[in-house]
Amino acid sequence: MVESKAIMEQLTEFNKIHDDLENIEVHLEDEDKIILLLCALPRPFESFKDTMLYGKKGNVTLEEVQASLRTKELTKSKN
Repeated sequence: MVESKAIMEQLTEFNKIHDDLENIEVHLEDEDKIILLLCALPRPFESFKDTMLYGKKGNVTLEEVQASLRTKELTKSKN
């Protein structure tokens, strides 16, 4: 992921790549997808990554991570 592109656009690309992998029968666990997504985030999202990895109790789903990223992007664009 790069800073110059919108997170929502990059999430769409991430999901397309995931779908392509599923189509060729490469199955990833949700935890692996979350780690790949969080590690790919640009530098301004370091605190977000830390919060998602270490700040929540219990399991975090891929949908929760993506929804949080979309919310952060919307909040950032309003400011």
